[in-house]
Amino acid sequence: MAFNLVRYSQRDPQWKNNKIGGGPDTIGYIGCALTSAAMLVSGWGFEETPDTLNKKLTAIGGFMDEAIVWSKVSSIHPQIQSTGLTICQNSAAPLSQIDDSLAAGQPVVVEVDYSPDAGLQTHWVLVYAKQGSDYLIQDPWPNPPETNQVTLMSRFSQGQPLQRAIKAVAWYVCTASGTPTPSSTPGGSTTTTPPAPPPVQTDLVVVVAASATAGLRLHTQASADSPADFAEMPGTQLNVIEDKNGALAKIGVNNQWIYVRDPNGNQGYVAAWYVEKSNVAAPPPEPGPAPTPSTPPAPTTPPPSSAPQKFQVIVSTTLAPGGLRLRKVPSLGGALVAVEHPGAALTVIEPSNSALPKIGVSGQWIAVRDDNGLRGYVAAQYVQLSQ
Repeated sequence: MAFNLVRYSQRDPQWKNNKIGGGPDTIGYIGCALTSAAMLVSGWGFEETPDTLNKKLTAIGGFMDEAIVWSKVSSIHPQIQSTGLTICQNSAAPLSQIDDSLAAGQPVVVEVDYSPDAGLQTHWVLVYAKQGSDYLIQDPWPNPPETNQVTLMSRFSQGQPLQRAIKAVAWYVCTASGTPTPSSTPGGSTTTTPPAPPPVQTDLVVVVAASATAGLRLHTQASADSPADFAEMPGTQLNVIEDKNGALAKIGVNNQWIYVRDPNGNQGYVAAWYVEKSNVAAPPPEPGPAPTPSTPPAPTTPPPSSAPQKFQVIVSTTLAPGGLRLRKVPSLGGALVAVEHPGAALTVIEPSNSALPKIGVSGQWIAVRDDNGLRGYVAAQYVQLSQ
């Protein structure tokens, strides 16, 4: 079965005002990755619009704070296997691998910079064919969808060569036509995924680097080819649960993997070259259950809920009237989302145990939501705890 291009626009009136993943933002505003995925899936004959795919992904936890979890597309359509995400914002894009994928009839979804402004202005497009030394793309932004051939470099080069114009690549392999699945080996035998090792409790915490704007995948094995059901956003603090000294030696090193636990208790491997050491120590593990007494204990106050506790911070009133920048990623080069005026209350949307130590600290960022429902990151040194 050959891939047949299906063209969608994220700004189609049929779905542009629908919220992504139950969050505050719409498909028309930030649905480029979702729409590109819908075009890829539909091109293989599994009909999905951005709206139907959004609803199915939402139902199975296919978004992390409105960012698509690429591997969840495969949970809906197992014939289309997600084979990983390559982030190349600070390195050359793997053009030879993209060429090989296209030559095999397998399109890819890539991240580009949609604006020449400073910082990365994230946008995702579908790459479906090679043309000379360039790629043909279907851009989900124009409405109605473009029917002419558009090349990546003609629209998104931003003065850079092709290998630097591509910032990330989401890979898929369609197996509906009978091609071997990633878990198969020649001769029809299947590989067996070894169980994850038991966690080793440490006080070491690593932070997802700001360069991982599309999310850092939490893999089941120390390999980009293994499944990844969760994505950790920039600034997320991860507790290392393997030998501490071994993990320290791997931080920032290419082709190394670190075993971690995220704030929601999910465990897996992350690429060591996209994490940084945090100055915040992990909390000690909870003690085991106490021995059962011979007589019933006296009634006690119920323990507090284990659900994340949201709290607010206040934008420092010492800031100039220009206000505090709310950015898309935790970086001064991140795209501007909004400007919060001095004294504004912001709701913290990351775990309190990671946010509280950063308040008032230079060089740290906190994930927040403002009164208008806009989400992003603010410089922690310019906020204070709400009383």
